[in-house]
Amino acid sequence: MLNPNNDRLDYGQMLSAPDGYQLDFAVGTTYSLDLDALVGACIALGLSEETDSDLMKNPICLLEALRATGDKVALFCEGGQIHLPGKVSSLYILLESMVFQVNAVKRRETKGFPSFHPKFWLLRYVGSESDPVYRVVVLSRNLTFDRSWDVSFYMDGKRTKVSSDKNNPVSDFLQFLTGFLSSDTNGKGKQKKIRSMMKELPYIKFETGSKEFEDFDFLPTGIRSSAGGYHSILDCPLFSSFNDPAWAGGLNELLIMSPFISKDIIRYFNDRSRHMKENDQVLITRAASLGRIKEADCDQFRIYTMKDAVLEGESAISDGSGGDIASKQDIHAKVYLTRKYSDTSLYLGSLNASHNAVFGNVEFMLCLHSKNRYLNLEKLTASLWCGDEGGADNPFQRVSLEDIGDEKEDEAGGLLDGIIKKINRGNPVARITENNGLYDATVHFASLPDECNEFDISVSPLLANKAAKLDFEVVFTSLALTDLSLFYTISVNDGKQTVSRIIKVPTEGMPENREQAVISDIVHDKACFYRYVAFLLGDSYILSVMESDAEDKDGTRFSRSQSHQIPALYEKMLHTAWTAPERFKEIDFLLHSLSKDGVVPEYFEEVYQAFRKAVKI
Repeated sequence: MLNPNNDRLDYGQMLSAPDGYQLDFAVGTTYSLDLDALVGACIALGLSEETDSDLMKNPICLLEALRATGDKVALFCEGGQIHLPGKVSSLYILLESMVFQVNAVKRRETKGFPSFHPKFWLLRYVGSESDPVYRVVVLSRNLTFDRSWDVSFYMDGKRTKVSSDKNNPVSDFLQFLTGFLSSDTNGKGKQKKIRSMMKELPYIKFETGSKEFEDFDFLPTGIRSSAGGYHSILDCPLFSSFNDPAWAGGLNELLIMSPFISKDIIRYFNDRSRHMKENDQVLITRAASLGRIKEADCDQFRIYTMKDAVLEGESAISDGSGGDIASKQDIHAKVYLTRKYSDTSLYLGSLNASHNAVFGNVEFMLCLHSKNRYLNLEKLTASLWCGDEGGADNPFQRVSLEDIGDEKEDEAGGLLDGIIKKINRGNPVARITENNGLYDATVHFASLPDECNEFDISVSPLLANKAAKLDFEVVFTSLALTDLSLFYTISVNDGKQTVSRIIKVPTEGMPENREQAVISDIVHDKACFYRYVAFLLGDSYILSVMESDAEDKDGTRFSRSQSHQIPALYEKMLHTAWTAPERFKEIDFLLHSLSKDGVVPEYFEEVYQAFRKAVKI
């Protein structure tokens, strides 16, 4: 359990449907988002295939994965925290319907605006059986390519005849998310699917699938509760009686793993168990975070950080504490273990041991209940150390505050990051107008933060190589159809570094045929057309990709005449008409999407029309 060498979970496998099932709908959340990582998730969600590099490089596979999931995924992220990809693709147009930004509302208890910080998935799968399978995934990992060390847990559930309030916190969390769906047809359709899941959740019984964990609790924080008030982590035993640790009840054992920490939170745990005769406490964090605390705040803890050999050579993505700077791999997991006598609890999810996380942010945690004989501090640290603490395989090292030098978190990058969030909160809207066969995009910002006068800030459409200085109104002219997007890039430069993020802007007048234009761009000749049709008809998506790639490389198919190609497709079409006739709808959509002459072979049209009638499209 949590052994870095052995206990690994693959993000794509966690999202892939169980055998015999396919995705019906998925709700996901993340603080920061990488669009290419979302594309990879769609391969797992839509095709139930691993997100390996070969698939990510195959445009036909990507196109079908995104088309298969467009209406089935609602992914919520912090507003202004979509990261700029290295290589921009028109396929990102197909991601627009999935992504929804969350700008959490300021509450009286918080200073400034809280962050939307949960990492969570709720997935509904359907199959030949009448009852669906639900899967809940709770993580500390954002949907990015960050190489930092994270933790995740997932479990499946099935429908029962008896309702329970066990899943009410999840329903409350879904209710919160629906407030950030768009008001268009896409948003309304996804709201209907989410509300349907909320009605079904009281009858879903999740199983941990492990004898070590006898029970569990869902712990969202920072959102309204259907029972009244707000869900707060302060109401759970982990943080009970925060303002008076003496009343909280001491702990025999405590482990905190958190990349970011605050003095008041660590001081609370440090003082909570001073009176306990048996009191063992471990803190695992980043070296850069230890500058936030003093010896008196943590004198009850044994403190550990990652060894330099593990840290070297990786780049991290901002999680609200800094910008896009060259950084080292480090821990990003959030784990809390508490033991009182024979009872052990393991908390994991998105919540850092920081003031903002506990008192302001929207977070999601899971508490797994166990017993001392199954799980305790000794067992958990032995797993984390990969054996003995002094062993060569232990990725962590014990440190003192004196050991930590002047290493600090990047505050400048965090400032630039915050400006983009403020710009996004200015409620930008856009309008598209046609202009002599091309298009103009006008973006309006209702308000701009005062800091805009202090920095060099530009805005540009994600898919167009055009940039303009940020202002209350910005106009981009002569854009092609595939240059149009709801995504815009905001770049902020302070003279030393630049931070760029993507925001999603509600847009009026967007042409409805952009998806067809993307398909037409990718399926641009007969060879691509045959490859795509073979892909749609294949029994296995992976096998179809491998077959088409091999035939393309050695010239055994696409260099032949149409008369040689049609029989092979005819055989596949016969098989598909019998086993999966619904796939012909995808071919029908493909034919209607292609705008270039000469892409669809004449012989194929004749064959397809016969099958179209047979399967009654």
